[in-house]
Amino acid sequence: MEFLWEGIQEAFRLVVGGDQQVFHAVGVTLYCTVTAVTLAALVAIPYGAWLGLYRPRGYRLQVFVLRVGMFVPTVVVGLIVFGMLSRQGPLGWLDSLYTKQAIVAGEFLLAFPILGTFTHAAVRAQRGTPLETALTLGAGRQRAMLTMLGEVRVPIVAAILAAFARCFSELGVAIPVGGNLELRTRTLASTIVLDLSKGNFAKAVAPGLILIALACVIATIAFLLERERES
Repeated sequence: MEFLWEGIQEAFRLVVGGDQQVFHAVGVTLYCTVTAVTLAALVAIPYGAWLGLYRPRGYRLQVFVLRVGMFVPTVVVGLIVFGMLSRQGPLGWLDSLYTKQAIVAGEFLLAFPILGTFTHAAVRAQRGTPLETALTLGAGRQRAMLTMLGEVRVPIVAAILAAFARCFSELGVAIPVGGNLELRTRTLASTIVLDLSKGNFAKAVAPGLILIALACVIATIAFLLERERES
């Protein structure tokens, strides 16, 4: 217990003292996660709604691929992105490996299937009266889709939070394609792994506490959304 207590004390000292490495890792983590989830939402939410509303050709296959994507291990996604961005890969000319942009690309692939699947499920559950009403009033396809998305806004926000939760603490993408470079691409999760590998438990606790705080914020928002949905 003394060992744990000393780690917590050191963690608070680093956080209160504004340790450069810890807070840079916070910035990288939030930048990559928010950027990736935002970009994924702009594409995946309309795509999921389109699947749910119109059941296009190859509908079942597309839904199956989205669901499989939700369960692909992050390290496999990291491996794919690494292969694409490496010098020998098809996108090697971008010279993006070991950058924050590479981490964003990997986390985009993690967030996309979550957002697409949840949006599709929410729209399918509500498909009917809201859609028929919009079409009866003369709305076109795009307007009808926006109307439906408004009806399922709470599940969609919950999907965004789930995607954020998967991305902000992952390691399978951040280390292989980000390189865990100090004051460049090091995230909170990769900082923990590095400090533990050096035997520096106390320093590893600080980013751990920040991750727990972020998790509490996400859980609180999700709880408030669930209350709104019930009411």
